Amino acid sequence: MKKTILILVAFSFLANISCIAQKKVAVTTFWVSKHIGFSELGGAAGMAASIASLSEDPNFNLQPVLDNFYKTFTEEYAKNFPFELMPEEDVIKRAEYQEYEGRFNEDKDADRSKLFQRYLTPEGYKPLVESLTKGEKSNQMQMVKMFSDADGVMFVSMGYDFVKKAVPLTAGVRAFVRIKLWNKEGKRVFTINEYGTSKKSVAIVGGIPIMKPEKLLPLCESASEKLVADLSKKIKKIANKAAKKL
Repeated sequence: MKKTILILVAFSFLANISCIAQKKVAVTTFWVSKHIGFSELGGAAGMAASIASLSEDPNFNLQPVLDNFYKTFTEEYAKNFPFELMPEEDVIKRAEYQEYEGRFNEDKDADRSKLFQRYLTPEGYKPLVESLTKGEKSNQMQMVKMFSDADGVMFVSMGYDFVKKAVPLTAGVRAFVRIKLWNKEGKRVFTINEYGTSKKSVAIVGGIPIMKPEKLLPLCESASEKLVADLSKKIKKIANKAAKKL
């Protein structure tokens, strides 16, 4: 009798695992922002102008960072999720997705088809930003509705902020990743926020960090590498805790 009960329990456990593994999630946006936040250093207009100019400099090339992050996400992180990711082609080739316009016109980045742009995405993806309002017109709810054949939709993004360093008149760069998953009802399943800060820094002159690409790019790259490596150690635990909500 006990043996029969144990067999039934084991069968039920395996059936639950199988059920979770069969669930699919659509990654509907994946991007890296070239605009570095500066709220910690103050909100001077000169700072905003300098950052805008930096993002248009061809030498400030974050494409390798995006490529590495996307490769790590799809080849390593994906293995740790208790669900499958919908094939990329099934997402970006969907007619409704290709025609969709983001709520903040982020998909109409002024230079979307050129080298210079704020948002860098893997080819075919739209750089959608999460809407703070939870109404039906929010980007996330529109994606939930569009991909009703999936069990959830995911937004993945990476960005940067300037941060003060211990040495006066110096600033470092902090990279951050946000991964958010919503289920079929539009309820948030989990949010992953992870950060990584560069060891090196740049000088602040006249209240503005040095904006030369050859100085800043290595900081962004090192912060990103640390962030991606640290997240690899945590993502499985976080995702497994939230699996039942999907």
